[in-house]
Amino acid sequence: MKPLRITRAGLLGSVLVLVVAATCVRLGFWQLHRLAERRARNAVVAARMRAPALQLAGATSDTTGMAYRRASATGSWDDERAIVLAGRSYNGEPGVYLLTPLRLSAGGGAVLVNRGWLPSPDAATVDLRPYAASGAKGADRAGAPGRTGGVATVTGILLTMPLGAVPPGPAFRRTWYHFDPAALARQFPYPLLPLVLQVIPAPDARGLPRPVAPPALDEGPHFSYAVQWFSFAVIGIVGWIALLMKGRPEEEEERSTVPG
Repeated sequence: MKPLRITRAGLLGSVLVLVVAATCVRLGFWQLHRLAERRARNAVVAARMRAPALQLAGATSDTTGMAYRRASATGSWDDERAIVLAGRSYNGEPGVYLLTPLRLSAGGGAVLVNRGWLPSPDAATVDLRPYAASGAKGADRAGAPGRTGGVATVTGILLTMPLGAVPPGPAFRRTWYHFDPAALARQFPYPLLPLVLQVIPAPDARGLPRPVAPPALDEGPHFSYAVQWFSFAVIGIVGWIALLMKGRPEEEEERSTVPG
């Protein structure tokens, strides 16, 4: 069998294919690295969720290790300063999240409580009067706002706020798409915990607001993306070799037809 002849064009093509394949392999390992990071983060979050519930006793600014911890807070609702987080859907229906400040009985300050999802045709505005927390009937059970003698006890999970820059607006902004900590702090007359206490859905929860489920600890698409990148590399190399081998008989046939 005669050795395969590589033309200049074939050599350049081979170099290009190898560069593309190496890039695909590098991206595949990058996706595996991101998968490892996500698994490590999920392990930390799962451990925090299993830890004993915190008792919030003031709007401290040091929240190290508090995100994703279960927590319980007792205080009074401030319905007049309730806000909504716009652009949130439920089963494809547009809506908002209702966040009501709970002024803490111990330590002072307040925490924003994500009481759940409300329907909104434009996913931004909603009449909050029917959903006042201070006038709602509650029960002191895990995951539901409780109210006894004007004092509410809420159990939930502490989550980070969706952050972003907010342009200057009115003195009190009711609708937010993300939070600017400085702008948010300016519109409340008391210090806020820089985390949101998201109410944990109770098994028998009914009506509105509809409590939001805790964040899912999935691994995302990183593994499937890694497989795709590695597949692209293999397909490119195998396909290029097949193309070179296919051109070899044609070259030999051309040489055999040339007059001696």
